Amino acid sequence: MIEERTPPGESRGPTLTPEYSQVEEFRESSSTGLKIAIVVFVLIAGIAAGYGWLQHDATQQLVSERADLRASLAQAKAQEDALTARVNALSAAQAQAQAQEEAARAQAETVKNEQFPPQASAAPRRTIHHAAARRAPVDDPRWKQVQQQLGDQQKELADSQKLIADSQKQITDTQANLDKAKSELEGNLDSTRTQLGGDIARNHGELVALEKKGERTYYEFSYEKSKTYHHTGPISIAVRKADTKHEYCDLVMMVDDKEITRKHVNLYESITLHPQGYTQPLELVINRIDVDTVHGYVSEPKYRSTEQAAGPVSQPTSASVNPPASSDSEVKLEHR
Repeated sequence: MIEERTPPGESRGPTLTPEYSQVEEFRESSSTGLKIAIVVFVLIAGIAAGYGWLQHDATQQLVSERADLRASLAQAKAQEDALTARVNALSAAQAQAQAQEEAARAQAETVKNEQFPPQASAAPRRTIHHAAARRAPVDDPRWKQVQQQLGDQQKELADSQKLIADSQKQITDTQANLDKAKSELEGNLDSTRTQLGGDIARNHGELVALEKKGERTYYEFSYEKSKTYHHTGPISIAVRKADTKHEYCDLVMMVDDKEITRKHVNLYESITLHPQGYTQPLELVINRIDVDTVHGYVSEPKYRSTEQAAGPVSQPTSASVNPPASSDSEVKLEHR
């Protein structure tokens, strides 16, 4: 504030009281706080809008990739159908060529019998010798024509067999590409389900929400890095490595007395397992990675194939969400 000075001899006007200065300072501090709050709100709104745009872009990209894979599958199926029709046509042509070859052979036998008819009865050797001497060998043009037809048909038959072999190879390659595209499509669907926030619990609260659906049984765990297996639901798990910087871990699992090693398991990645007796796969998810410690859960369907056939049986309640083996009070879970 600017204080007015009065000339000497003149009386000074009323001065500002301390209470008035405090009011002015309070108003200035309130205005500054409001401006800061507005700036913070604008920044938070911008970050939220950017994150939503990125999520929308990722979703659109995944949907586009899924459509492209389906188009590739349809194209491969059409190629396989075309090759199958071609093989059927070549098989029919091969059968027709064989029939023509048989007819040509029969015609050749007829021509040969006409030139050299069989003898009705055995004649003396001298008579046969004289008859053969009187009959000079004659090149019948029909015989040459039959031989030429046989050669052409054999050549066409060989070409048909070669085409059939090539077509069968193309069918095999197309089937392999079809299986590969199908597996890629299934992998992308699983990845899409994970990235779009499907049935993946990222914390204990979300796991409780999934358990309340009543579709699957969940076993939550927290294990340190070691070579010891820990029994978790229907499987056993051993943590061999935990990388907090890159957010991945190495696991070794025992499923149906078989050792399965999975390296570089990323955070929130869904691992599906197919033990015997289950109509639906098991699912293992790592939702937190600490120093030499991983946290996650294993889920299994409520009923196995034999249990479904026998009818509903008593299954573990929501208390089957097992608390992880940890002494830390922050990560200790209670039975629900």
